[in-house]
Amino acid sequence: MQTTMKTTAFALFMLFTLAAQAQKISLGLKGGAQQANVAAPDFIEDASFIPDFKPITTANFGVVSEIELHPNFAIQPELSYVMKGFKVHENFDVDLFNVPLPMGVTAISKFHYLEMPVLAKAKFGNFYLLAGPTFGYAMGGRLETRARALIEFDLFDTKIDLDEVGYERWEIGGMAGAGVSVPVGNGGQIFLDARYSHGFTQAYDIPVVREKVQHKNFGLNVGFMLPIGKKAPAGLRP
Repeated sequence: MQTTMKTTAFALFMLFTLAAQAQKISLGLKGGAQQANVAAPDFIEDASFIPDFKPITTANFGVVSEIELHPNFAIQPELSYVMKGFKVHENFDVDLFNVPLPMGVTAISKFHYLEMPVLAKAKFGNFYLLAGPTFGYAMGGRLETRARALIEFDLFDTKIDLDEVGYERWEIGGMAGAGVSVPVGNGGQIFLDARYSHGFTQAYDIPVVREKVQHKNFGLNVGFMLPIGKKAPAGLRP
């Protein structure tokens, strides 16, 4: 945890340093939806006695900025609310996050994260590529359970005590993506991109074999940005 916090603090320091060198700074909002799931070691995924992890559809929204260092290159820091998680359908009894799940129950785990990606942005006209680290903190989680007979119905909705179950709240990960931006009036831009993110931090021990899993998301985002500051060319500075 201390290493993650120190890395996050260093990333913030570097952002302030880069902002002082920026040619232009833009600020805006974004939102999107993604398929969230977890990644487990291959030997676990192939085991018949381990839960089969399925994706769930979740949302994200937040603030996005662009620190332009060159017309074709920028740093794009963001601060977002992101929901991560996964779904399992069990045909045998198992405990998940200290909650006993009976046979035939679908369990949906959802985790609420505050996440800060710091992305390098290469621009090629209206097209751009993104890549960089992400720093996240899990604020809470819930476990929703459903049963199916002739119809599907809810059983219960339980708050997950992340500290009690040994969940690693701090997360360092990586993100990569590509998108397009469309200029609008007064130097603004509307953008649409697709991204994949993968957590490097192992968040939780899965039942039975006690091996940890990592979060992974693939999603689409849309948003807009407006310039809030622009440095004058060197020849025009006083």
